[in-house]
Amino acid sequence: MPALHVQRAFRWQAMLRIAIVIAFTADLAVFPPSEQLPLSVVLAAAYTAWTFRTLWAAWRSHRPLPGWVYPLVDLTLLTALMAVSGNFSDPNWSSPLSADIFLFIPVLASFQMRPGLTAASGVLAAASYATGTGLGHLQQPYWHFTFVHTLFILVVCAGCVLLSDVQQHRVRAIRELAEHRLWLLERIMAAEEREQRKIAEVLHDGALQNVLAARHCVDEATSTPGAADAALQRADEALVTASRQLRSSVRTLHPEVLVSGGLLPALEQLAQQASERGRFRVQVRSGIAGAGAVDRPLFWLAREILENAVRHAQAKNVTVTLEEHEPDGVRLTISDDGIGMPPDALTRSLASGHIGIASHRARVEGMGGTFTVRTNDHGGTTVEAVLPRT
Repeated sequence: MPALHVQRAFRWQAMLRIAIVIAFTADLAVFPPSEQLPLSVVLAAAYTAWTFRTLWAAWRSHRPLPGWVYPLVDLTLLTALMAVSGNFSDPNWSSPLSADIFLFIPVLASFQMRPGLTAASGVLAAASYATGTGLGHLQQPYWHFTFVHTLFILVVCAGCVLLSDVQQHRVRAIRELAEHRLWLLERIMAAEEREQRKIAEVLHDGALQNVLAARHCVDEATSTPGAADAALQRADEALVTASRQLRSSVRTLHPEVLVSGGLLPALEQLAQQASERGRFRVQVRSGIAGAGAVDRPLFWLAREILENAVRHAQAKNVTVTLEEHEPDGVRLTISDDGIGMPPDALTRSLASGHIGIASHRARVEGMGGTFTVRTNDHGGTTVEAVLPRT
């Protein structure tokens, strides 16, 4: 359990003990014990000291004692106080403290968010009350009252156990979410680094090499006037190629056609670029021009899937389909006839730090859609995403 939650729980537990101190102090003042008053005061002072000790330790962030120590000390001191002060044996049942003080034991224990400890504390509190009251009133037994109130303590204990269990699971869920967030953050940072490295490689191996070649040709034209025309022609060709490569990179980073033309033209351009790089035939089918608010998520998903097809599928044909999906959704389907995808491919990819498809799946499902990956009967892979328009 996170240390912050433990510390906060012990602080509130210590604060509740102050209420108990106030309760039995008022009880001793209103209903002073007829015998052993000094010993009752000593026990009350001992519990008060215990209360302020736990309060001081909680606010000073000291390492807490073992969890079972707290309910044991609470129960021992309070039971001794009830016995010595005569509350267990009062023939008039004038003090409400002996009946109600034991309700605090499971409540205090529940702050530790340990259902087993809370249950044990509540059962011992009920047993202490039943034993003390039964022995104290042997001459005038009120078994029906003792039984009903013991049962009431157990009912409160059951409620505290359930509450403790709920809080424990909530804290665990928060901890797991925090750990998962850190894990995702690390993967996102790694993915960003890979994307930056990929962009650097594309610029270095493509456009930059053509620019350097053009510069070399210009230098050649300057130093060799007789071959200037041919050198400048080669420089012009290199610069045209570099310009085309840079435009392709810019379109990949920021698809202007998606903003100006919509989803369908953007998918067609994306498919054409993937076809040239992957050397496969691609067909884009669509009965709609766009998907409205979900254009961007579908575009980036298609980009990721087509990139995987270029790198891994070894496909000859790829089909991209955009269509309506009842009652008010859009379905994007990308299918290829390549080598297919093993069933555990996504899991292994995620474990190795590649979160591309996994992140898109999380995004689609987070928007209320569905995401499926399946192997085709005759080879290849089909990825299908369905998103609501709103």
